[in-house]
Amino acid sequence: METTQAVRVREAVPTDAFSVAALHIQDERERGVAVPPGFLDTFADAWLRDRARRTWLAESGSGRPLGVLHGTRVQQLPSAGRPATAWFHISLVYVSVDARNHGIGERLLRTLLGWAEGDGVTRIQLIAVPEARALYERVGFGPPSERHVEVRLDPPASG
Repeated sequence: METTQAVRVREAVPTDAFSVAALHIQDERERGVAVPPGFLDTFADAWLRDRARRTWLAESGSGRPLGVLHGTRVQQLPSAGRPATAWFHISLVYVSVDARNHGIGERLLRTLLGWAEGDGVTRIQLIAVPEARALYERVGFGPPSERHVEVRLDPPASG
């Protein structure tokens, strides 16, 4: 693994679609998900169509993709009692196995935090896996407020 200083974190662009897809496939395989043939193209096409998603890519000095962070910015409508605000939901933070423990995940998160401050985002949330809690806490994440609740619905039947 190259030195952390040689790692570059930047917002992903359309030409990064296959790099982003490949990192997703690594994540899914690591979690034991069977990835069907052709999924690289399927994912890349879906990512390119998704205009609401923001993605950051970490890559080595030689351009090898090492990590990815992405999610969606949600703009709240204004009300008479408060200004319009925005929040961001992180849907994935992933760093390749051989690149872990070199500060790449933290750099991805800190890059997001810098962007969010400049873009009017007032809250960032994610679903934390236990293995990554220390990382999230290190960059300032904590438990959500007591007010948040959710309901989970069954996915639509496929077929």
